[in-house]
Amino acid sequence: MALVNHAKKEINAKIVYYGPAGSGKSTALTYIYSRIKPSLRGDLRSVPAGADNLLLFDFSPFENPLPSGYNVRLHVYTLSGTVTNPATWKMTLKGADGIIIMVNPDDEQLAETRECVAQLRDFLSAYGVGLHETPAVLQINSFSQRDMGGEVSDIAAALDLSTLATCLSNAASGEGLLEALTTLFRQTLDRINACGQQGDQNDGIEKSASVVDPKNHDVMVTPTSEAETGAGMGDPAAQTGNDRPLVTILSKELYADGTTIKIPLEIQCGTAQRRLVVTVSVAAVD
Repeated sequence: MALVNHAKKEINAKIVYYGPAGSGKSTALTYIYSRIKPSLRGDLRSVPAGADNLLLFDFSPFENPLPSGYNVRLHVYTLSGTVTNPATWKMTLKGADGIIIMVNPDDEQLAETRECVAQLRDFLSAYGVGLHETPAVLQINSFSQRDMGGEVSDIAAALDLSTLATCLSNAASGEGLLEALTTLFRQTLDRINACGQQGDQNDGIEKSASVVDPKNHDVMVTPTSEAETGAGMGDPAAQTGNDRPLVTILSKELYADGTTIKIPLEIQCGTAQRRLVVTVSVAAVD
């Protein structure tokens, strides 16, 4: 679940590129990183994860805060090369708000790809989440530049992923990579918006039509909704003095960054609700 800090007006979402070795995940991340304005992105890092290698970076898809004042930050992850320990994938997928499934269309890799997708379902199921409940895009990556034609639907059906949005790409040239990320980003914001509306029908996250300028591929935003963001506690006058606040931790999956831990909470006082993120800084004491 994306972490929405209403106090700081921050939205942090986790995106994972998932797929078998050789499907172009690392190449895709490297290309996307190169197309984002330096002022909007963090460092592209390669971090050891046991015997495997985790590639990650974060960026803002917007030049400025949303009209509602919220800043959005996407945290993008993948595992590069052959993954020796499946548990590393499971940990990488923990708390994912959106997934891009990258596959190659080659027939000789179909069995491996099927097994990889089956593992993805198992990993998500371990967290009590179904693939159909998670924003996801099937990205068919073809290095051969061949015309896929009607094969796209056949590949999606063979992988039991016909319900997912499908994008064609070529990681070597960058073709289709930003379009796939844009599609997933729309889905992710829609999901965050829907979750916000479940808590309060007057709340929601502003949607966007595009995060990529098709002319120069610079990151941008085109607003399509005037929905305000942020769940308030409601009218204080409507709260009674006898109401005791009920505090609920929204997820066991806490966001940790170095010595900082973010805890998503929901506070209910009478009929009023508010979702917020408590940030805790951990420091060593002599």
